[in-house]
Amino acid sequence: MKHLHNIVLGLSLILAAPVAGEVGAIFAPLSLVEHGREDFLAARETLMTQLFAATDPDAPQRAAALLDLSELHLAWMMRPEAAGFLAALDAEALKGDAARRHRTLNLALALLEEDAGAGGDLGQAVSWSVGWSEGQALRAAAFARLGAAEEAARLMPRTLESLGALSPAIQAAVLPDLLEAALEAENWDVAQALAAQFPKHAELRDGPAYRYLLARASEVSGDLLMAFEGYVQAAQGRDLYAQRARLALVRMGRETETLPGKDALSLLKTARWMWSGDDLGREGAVLLAEVATEQGDTDTALWALHNLLRSAPDDEADALRAQARDIYGAFYAAGAAGELDLGPFLEGHARISARWRFDPGFVEHAAAVPQRLLDTGMTALAAREYRALREMVEALEGVGTNAPDAALLADLRRGEARALLAGGQADAAVDLLSGYADDQGAEAEALLVEALAQAGRTDELAALRLRAQDMDLRRSRAVALYETGKWGAARQAFLEMWEAHPPQFAFADATRLTLAAYQAGDSETVARAAAAFPALAELPGWADLATGLGAQPRGEGPLGSDVMRLSMESADRILDAVTKVTDVKESQ
Repeated sequence: MKHLHNIVLGLSLILAAPVAGEVGAIFAPLSLVEHGREDFLAARETLMTQLFAATDPDAPQRAAALLDLSELHLAWMMRPEAAGFLAALDAEALKGDAARRHRTLNLALALLEEDAGAGGDLGQAVSWSVGWSEGQALRAAAFARLGAAEEAARLMPRTLESLGALSPAIQAAVLPDLLEAALEAENWDVAQALAAQFPKHAELRDGPAYRYLLARASEVSGDLLMAFEGYVQAAQGRDLYAQRARLALVRMGRETETLPGKDALSLLKTARWMWSGDDLGREGAVLLAEVATEQGDTDTALWALHNLLRSAPDDEADALRAQARDIYGAFYAAGAAGELDLGPFLEGHARISARWRFDPGFVEHAAAVPQRLLDTGMTALAAREYRALREMVEALEGVGTNAPDAALLADLRRGEARALLAGGQADAAVDLLSGYADDQGAEAEALLVEALAQAGRTDELAALRLRAQDMDLRRSRAVALYETGKWGAARQAFLEMWEAHPPQFAFADATRLTLAAYQAGDSETVARAAAAFPALAELPGWADLATGLGAQPRGEGPLGSDVMRLSMESADRILDAVTKVTDVKESQ
């Protein structure tokens, strides 16, 4: 706005001198008052007859009829029709008074332009209208719509007298802008005189604009009770000023802490359906998002932010998305912590995902849903939800919408695997993890080991080569091989553990290694374990085990049939004893 003010002021200084000396050459007098008071239909019929009678396109009578028709329609605030009649004339071919009338009518139409945004003619019009005495009220109203309060205030002294040069319809159109500018400038004398004009116009009398501006005057003067009552009355309408009144009620109520948050939210939720699509609609949506967030209404806050994103410029869009991410992130955090019942949590998730599933931060927060399902024991639903989120990330990654997020994909795949394992779907978990566990660290490898063990796929478990150096992961694989009777593979796994992590190789590991080596006929490993862990000799059945292996001469190859015929009863007795002693040792 400051930039626009500088442009306007600069052009005003450039044009002021020539216009002051050549008013007659630049502007033409208009008969807006007369046209605005005559019978519109009769006047229009007369002028149309004159236009049809002027068969020569270049005849002065035709130009005069078109200009009169444009002025008539302008006087009655039929701006598109007035502009259409002007467009039917060739401005380059007009001379003298006709050219000045054409220019002045175009200027009046531009000063009544409602669009103060980019592409509008309003800013240029206030510059080119410097020196037009009949148009001072139009200029002041245009400045007010542009938000140039200082320029509008500067024209206030001449505004009232120039109103008399305008038709009643045009007066009714600009009076709200003028009164608001007078209030902004705190020019109470002019404001009182302008307010007195409102009852003369049926379209303004007791309307939302009148009520809103009177309420605004009360608020500026400090009479908040009168302002509140005026805003309430104005808010009953459906036009721009009614919407401004609704927003003013919320703003003033929040500033004075007199409007409960739930009432402010209810008012704004109603207002969102009554006005949208412009700056005022955006202002309402911003306020709605703020109040809804304060009141914990996640759905409404996210609706407002999603609505704002539709027309937000790039420099605002990122901030809006971050705000939305904070809101739905808090919702998922509350659901994950059990602060929401499962039903409302799932329903809210469905509503949020409908609008925000393509937001880069959505999946990371939404992963709380399948985890909550898994914690509740709904394993099949948890696996399905994990899979849906994973496939969403993969799909977005495939079309290049987001940068690849390998860590997030790995988390989702591990979550899905945990859900499948908890639901007894070990084979499905193996299929999910195979080919991916190598790149996802120790946790994924541990899940794969557990899945292979549960599925009974011992050959694959034995062939698995772990990349992670984590002792617990290596122990899980070795124990799984041991418990499934893969003695040779179990023996090798425990030996690798012992070599990689000697300080962490516990008594329980040594007992399993000893028995696996015993079953595999490896007397050297049995002796090595016995030497490193003397407590093994205290195990019940150790004498049988030692005798059996000791009977095998060193270096003679596989164990003989006499050792292999050791009964499974003896093996079971030894394993039970190992378990009991191991539990005692580990508890100590």
